[in-house]
Amino acid sequence: MLYINDHVETLDWQAHLSELPAARQEKCLRYLKEESRRQCVAAWLLLRDALESQYGLKEVPEIAYMPDGKPYFPKRPDIHFSLSHCSKAVACALGDRPVGVDVERIRTYDDEVAAYVLNDAELEHVRSADNPALEFTKIWTQKESCLKLTGEGLTRDLKEILTQYKVDFQTSVELEKGYVCTEAVESVIIHKTKRI
Repeated sequence: MLYINDHVETLDWQAHLSELPAARQEKCLRYLKEESRRQCVAAWLLLRDALESQYGLKEVPEIAYMPDGKPYFPKRPDIHFSLSHCSKAVACALGDRPVGVDVERIRTYDDEVAAYVLNDAELEHVRSADNPALEFTKIWTQKESCLKLTGEGLTRDLKEILTQYKVDFQTSVELEKGYVCTEAVESVIIHKTKRI
């Protein structure tokens, strides 16, 4: 299940900071920009609310990190999650198998960046699209959500990532609000999106 909050700009992050565990509070306060702090708090609140909605949990279980940095719940291996945030929205993916999620603001298209991260077929598709910025963002969120699913992060060549894994994607495009969100899962499952 994919949960999205695209009203982050109205969140009073300071009022909610104390609801977060100490480690998450410290992480949020390490961000220099207030916007980033707001997104960090909003992502945690979305995870908490999603866990209650989907699993009836009143608190977020303890989080640990795999050697590659992927977060997981050691005491709840049956629940997989992924978080992402940008200036336009925060997203949380939950499932009974590994998931990855990425949300990105649609930015001005940069052909040099696209040529660096896209393979030839992807680059041709983006360049020939009516809206190259949107098409690039859709592919980028697929790549990043796939890497978050596998736990690899942005540590490898991105050009062929989408051809190397059997991954299903659910992509939500919010042109009016200016973002794209993609959830990646290992195999076919029914996808649902809940906007908060």
